[in-house]
Amino acid sequence: MQAFTAVYLPGWLIFIGGMLIISSVNAATVQAMVNRAGRSNTQLWYMKPGIFVHELLHAVVARLFGLQVTNFSMRADVVSGSAAHVSLRYNRRSPWAQLGLFLSSSAPVWGISTVLLIMGRWAFFPTDGRLWPVLTAATSLNEKWLAMRGLIQINWVWFAAFIVTALVLTPGIALSAQDLRNMWRSAPIVFLLTIVIFYVFLTFWPAGFAWWSLLNLNVLLLDAIMLLFSILIWLLASIF
Repeated sequence: MQAFTAVYLPGWLIFIGGMLIISSVNAATVQAMVNRAGRSNTQLWYMKPGIFVHELLHAVVARLFGLQVTNFSMRADVVSGSAAHVSLRYNRRSPWAQLGLFLSSSAPVWGISTVLLIMGRWAFFPTDGRLWPVLTAATSLNEKWLAMRGLIQINWVWFAAFIVTALVLTPGIALSAQDLRNMWRSAPIVFLLTIVIFYVFLTFWPAGFAWWSLLNLNVLLLDAIMLLFSILIWLLASIF
């Protein structure tokens, strides 16, 4: 039980909490853009790439887990309240399919965040090989943050590409109401599966939990970085 509350539960709270907060901030950015333009996001050309990537990530991750994509549309769905939609068919009794539904539903947040974090690495840490040791060091979040700040060296070409990509893909990060419903619908099975895996590891590979704890810490660090950029983009959209 101590391992559950000290390692497993914090990891899930970091993962899910980070996704929900980042999604909410970017949804506010989309709303600010829509309010300023006076048109829906599907009518704004600069939002279409992000919306397309959003739906593409749903479809790709779903197919990786064997879910059938029955419809891929860039038209607004009034019923689900989404700018576009992907329809899926799957075996509701299959734990693997439920895991696929969970990851597919949340894919726009962690998928686009991964793209932006990779671009951010080349924009802010273009030549410094010391970034990886910072991420793999078992230090506190504050120490990691301070160490990364000391390594920043901006590559302006990559920085410009990062800003443009972030602005274009921002509309794709926000999860729709249907995405959230699919996440919560499949969450119980995912929790059960990962709890079983957790205790199998705890029994046969106890040293792996030092790695799990480090992973949790780094996910929290990356959540904080993505949240910072999301807030900055929201401020830009609100002001300009």
